[in-house]
Amino acid sequence: MEGDAEDGPLARAVERFTTSLRVDGPYRPPRPAEDPAVDGLVVAVLAACAGAPVRELDAAGRAAGFAVRRVGGRTLLVADPRTPRAWGLVVLPAVVGDPAPQVVVEIPHPHSDLRTERLGLGVLARLDGALLLQAGAHRHAGAPPGARRRAEFPADVSHRPDSVFARLAAGIVAAHGTPQVQVHGCRDRPDFDVVASSGAGPGSALLAEVTQGLRAAGERVRGGGEPGCERLSGTRNVQGRLAARLGTTFVHLELSRSLRADPARRAAVARVVADAVAATGGGDVRDGAYDRFA
Repeated sequence: MEGDAEDGPLARAVERFTTSLRVDGPYRPPRPAEDPAVDGLVVAVLAACAGAPVRELDAAGRAAGFAVRRVGGRTLLVADPRTPRAWGLVVLPAVVGDPAPQVVVEIPHPHSDLRTERLGLGVLARLDGALLLQAGAHRHAGAPPGARRRAEFPADVSHRPDSVFARLAAGIVAAHGTPQVQVHGCRDRPDFDVVASSGAGPGSALLAEVTQGLRAAGERVRGGGEPGCERLSGTRNVQGRLAARLGTTFVHLELSRSLRADPARRAAVARVVADAVAATGGGDVRDGAYDRFA
């Protein structure tokens, strides 16, 4: 897992996918007739994490518009962002056989919240059991001209329970109680670099570890709901609300643009998140595996 920054095959594959996403790209949520295929995809992803044969995942992926590939020691499911079924990118754990991933690292706004996917890859490089769940379209894709209300943006998957992204997250969390860490980006603020919150639910040991680690790394961290951070706290987030209902762990991170643009700071945040997952019951952390994805 050592290597030059962002030079590995997995990083290149995810980066190519992410940079292909367009503001005016195609997107639509699944139609009712496609619900069985989406449900089958969720079941197949869970089975693949537990060690089921890849051919089963391949069949379920094709039915839902995903291609299955093996890249950099991990299995990827990739939808075609040039089509309206631009439903996502999933990177499975490097080590399968356990019933559940260590953590689901969620990137809901790729190529809109710039470089958030690189931070997600940094966490995966450190945690063999982590799963990456990334949206398959720009958050504004498929929106009508002049759209302004959140409901008018069908590809804003962190606020759309009908998205494949939301349904995959829900399936994994409901089946196993897997913690979620969701990464967003915000503009630079004069008095903080990160807003770390639990969304609609209560705090957690994972959130406390992440917050402490980020502060130790030199970042200025605010908590959810603090003055000036209310709109950055993820309280209306679909995945966060699911976690609150189920009593599972959800960590919502808003990272400043300057932080996301700095490879060393991105790597430090990825390290903090991975270490926090391991410290709160998510398994072992691999050393020396961040720099490739910084």
